[in-house]
Amino acid sequence: MHSFNYSESVSKVVIDLSGAHVWDSSAVATLDVVTAKFASRGIAAEITGLNPHSEKLHSKLSGRLADAH
Repeated sequence: MHSFNYSESVSKVVIDLSGAHVWDSSAVATLDVVTAKFASRGIAAEITGLNPHSEKLHSKLSGRLADAH
């Protein structure tokens, strides 16, 4: 989360999670925070490469964990 450059002058970023696994709600909440930080700066953030389990978990929980972080 802290490794992203949120002030770079771009219109879109792609976060490629190929080879990664989203294990639980805290990972989904972190992805939500990252995409929200980009969005607040007018930068579209696309998450790609999720395996089927991670995609299912992310789809189920994303946007519903605002109080988690």
